[in-house]
Amino acid sequence: MINKNKVEEIYLKIKDKLKSEEGKIVAIDTDSEDYFIGNDALEAYEKGIKKHPGKEFFFKRIGTKYPFVVGAF
Repeated sequence: MINKNKVEEIYLKIKDKLKSEEGKIVAIDTDSEDYFIGNDALEAYEKGIKKHPGKEFFFKRIGTKYPFVVGAF
């Protein structure tokens, strides 16, 4: 299960790096703190599972405050 506090901590670390990607989706693996950017959730997820198969990712549209989660359960 994804820890909301951990997600917020990671997102705050990378937030400034993502400013030029506003409107895209970032998928974050909270265990490794790796993140993957895509034009949509599927693209970000596909990038993420290539490196971390079977993981659960936290998704956020860059520049908004609305998150969602997709992953293997």
